[in-house]
Amino acid sequence: MKQIDEVGLVIADTNAVAVPNAIREQLIAELGPIADRLEGYVTYANNIKVSNDAEAVDAVAMCNQILADAKLVKAHDMLTQITSGLHNLHRRWVGLRDAFVTPLEASRTTIRSKVLAWQAAEQAKAAAEQRRLQAEADEKARRERARLEAEAARLKTPGKQEARLAQAASVTAPVVMVTAPKVEMRGVSKVWKIKTFDQDVFFAALAARPDLRGYVEVEQARMERSRAANPTLEIPGVEFHQVIR
Repeated sequence: MKQIDEVGLVIADTNAVAVPNAIREQLIAELGPIADRLEGYVTYANNIKVSNDAEAVDAVAMCNQILADAKLVKAHDMLTQITSGLHNLHRRWVGLRDAFVTPLEASRTTIRSKVLAWQAAEQAKAAAEQRRLQAEADEKARRERARLEAEAARLKTPGKQEARLAQAASVTAPVVMVTAPKVEMRGVSKVWKIKTFDQDVFFAALAARPDLRGYVEVEQARMERSRAANPTLEIPGVEFHQVIR
């Protein structure tokens, strides 16, 4: 099936989503009482003070009532069917988008990799040509210095010899530059990637280099789970305390 055909099907299924009046009335009837209690729950939670047994018992009873209402909403069949249907539609729309984007990006990546490979080859050829031409320029300069130095050796006047030697010393080869052809592409940038990572060296340096700590994510939740599984676990620098939820 072509992607454009799938567009029509997904749109049709999306347009078909509607909540009939009967279901609307059922939801209002079953969830309305809970909706009416929500504001009371919030007010109770914000203002309650537990300072004795009776207040604690009353608070626990309220928690149990809130928990029962929450379970009723989460397990409501009609809500589950509606949210499941909308979730499936969401997945279909995401899949439809990917049906376009995935082949587009794959084609672009293939083409771009070939262009980059050509550019790399051209750069290598340019570098080799630059080395060859620079070697020729260096050799030409060397021969010219040798010629002037030989002339200086044949001269009888010390002043003329020094002048000719100074002339020879001033002969230098020009710097040769060879530029490889390059094609600008949108979305292409240079990035740094880690080639090797020695954990022992890195963590040894971590104690003396506070600036490296930003690269380390401490998994405190994992430590807490490990402590729960092994109550005798001790981790240097970490202090555990038990809380009741």
